Amino acid sequence: MENVIKAAEKWIESHPYLKDIAALHLACEKAVAESEVIKDMPEITDSEKEKFKEGIPLLDCCKSLTVNETAGKILTALSRLKDNTELPEKVRQAAEKLSNISAEKGSEIISSVLENDDKKLKAALKDIDADEDIITYFAWVSIRKALSGIKENLEKFISENIWQKGQCPVCGNDASTAFFKHTKRGRQRFLHCDHCGTEWDYKRIGCPYCENIDQKEMSIKDSQDEPDMRIDLCHKCNSYIKTYVGESEKSAGKEGWASIHLDLLMKDSGFSPKGCLVKP
Repeated sequence: MENVIKAAEKWIESHPYLKDIAALHLACEKAVAESEVIKDMPEITDSEKEKFKEGIPLLDCCKSLTVNETAGKILTALSRLKDNTELPEKVRQAAEKLSNISAEKGSEIISSVLENDDKKLKAALKDIDADEDIITYFAWVSIRKALSGIKENLEKFISENIWQKGQCPVCGNDASTAFFKHTKRGRQRFLHCDHCGTEWDYKRIGCPYCENIDQKEMSIKDSQDEPDMRIDLCHKCNSYIKTYVGESEKSAGKEGWASIHLDLLMKDSGFSPKGCLVKP
């Protein structure tokens, strides 16, 4: 967690215009820093492995991998943000609503977010009258933190069982960004999930959203002001993915919020981002 905060602070030093956007990210990370997380990697059965290889994310196919209870408890820790004057009033109000929720209610909120069930989420929030979008963001912060204790184990399992989809192998959301990492096989492209924090290797060329591999239908947009980032465009599905091409594997550049200025650059381009937890 300390490394995550340091990486964010270093990124802000070279991108001071992102300070306000980064404030929420940093405040959340600090608020949940001491929270208990899942520490034991669950046993994944052979039948669950087969389902995974068929393209079903782990949170959907692995019955023993449950985050509701742990993430629900972490969610309440974000109530500390109610006194953070650096954050917008709307965010502080939502945080205050979390102050008195029960562990059961927290688990219910997490469950509805994981299931992407708007009706269930609205019902869970009815009694506390909190902003749905902000609570959803808080829920994903909590889920990401809950899984952080077994992140390396999960990514090892994913690598060993070969997942080559543009959707997250853990939570099923679209990849938000891409980055390159040095491995034994050379410099490989990895995808990053803004929602649960999972990272997985992906083929070097191809759109992670529509799986287009025709290079004639793809292009790259570079930014002179941002040499460590590029935008990979797919002309087949009119989507784009922001890609960190710098050398530091610990850089915050692979986080969606860290390149939100590129989303603004692409706003009227006709191309759309996917998998973004933070939108411009």
